[in-house]
Amino acid sequence: MLMKGKQGARFRLVVDEDKPHVSTVVWEFENEKIQKDIEAIIAQEIVRFTKALPNKEMHFQGEVELDFNEA
Repeated sequence: MLMKGKQGARFRLVVDEDKPHVSTVVWEFENEKIQKDIEAIIAQEIVRFTKALPNKEMHFQGEVELDFNEA
């Protein structure tokens, strides 16, 4: 696990039973150094994860019916 053996950081996943498709992650750090260390580990894991993904393209067509948060 990503956090195994790491002290001074807490990871909590909050799930609303009324919205099971939405999760909120809360990170808590004892100090800024621990936060920076964990951020570096996460960045490394993201790189490792994306390298493992197949290079896949998806094509689709259609019209947008709803668009929230338009730019």
